[in-house]
Amino acid sequence: MEVEAAEDGDHGATNDQLQQTKRLQELLKGRFTREEALRILEYHEWDLMLSASCLKWIEIRADHYVRNLAYQNHVPFQVRQFACEENDNVWWRKVPTRKMVSKCKKCQKRFEAVPKEEEWGLANFVCENCGKKFNGFGQMNSTTSPCNKCGTMCQVKKVIPPYRRDRNGRRSSRATHTCTAPNCYNRSPGAPFCTTDVKCVHPRSLRRQVVYPSRQHHSTGSTVATFLSQGDLDMFQNYPGPRNMADVFEAGSGVSDDN
Repeated sequence: MEVEAAEDGDHGATNDQLQQTKRLQELLKGRFTREEALRILEYHEWDLMLSASCLKWIEIRADHYVRNLAYQNHVPFQVRQFACEENDNVWWRKVPTRKMVSKCKKCQKRFEAVPKEEEWGLANFVCENCGKKFNGFGQMNSTTSPCNKCGTMCQVKKVIPPYRRDRNGRRSSRATHTCTAPNCYNRSPGAPFCTTDVKCVHPRSLRRQVVYPSRQHHSTGSTVATFLSQGDLDMFQNYPGPRNMADVFEAGSGVSDDN
């Protein structure tokens, strides 16, 4: 084989081997550097599909491990709000704390959770004057609503996810909603004119459901799931290769880590 002029990190690879390296990087959507792809291919004697199979097998094992931990309640999670502005879709989802991402069922795009300080919906209020606790619609750090006992204006304490409400899905408070927002359908009597962006989030006051849109999630390339189809999974069931990337990089491939 004709040897191509080596760049830093190529370690004298031939032109054909460099082409295989480029192909592996393309299959993995650029998730490995040129040198890392070279090391993986060298370990598997420049077999492209075997190298890709190894990486897919590693991912499947990792996914099963994380899933089993979740079943055992060892993976921390949060219940978070998501909002797709394009489709005016709002939903809540129980997601791992390490990756708070959920897919919109209408457009199939993935979104990051709405920041805690921007959540809205059925909320809990606590009166600082009389200590009365009551529920109503509101947005964090925005909505103020009068206490239904003493009339003191109260701020949102927390927003309540849907399945933490009562079993019938109704609000626990029977009081009619009212707040100081300019768009409120039942604005508090005598409330001062507000020039800020305070908005009533009661369904009767909103034209659209989304009050604060989620940011669309773009993959950082932390996994290798995208280059093979579901139908290819059978070939990984009895894969005899290394169990993790440390095995690949430390099992005598002959490639130095000094560069």
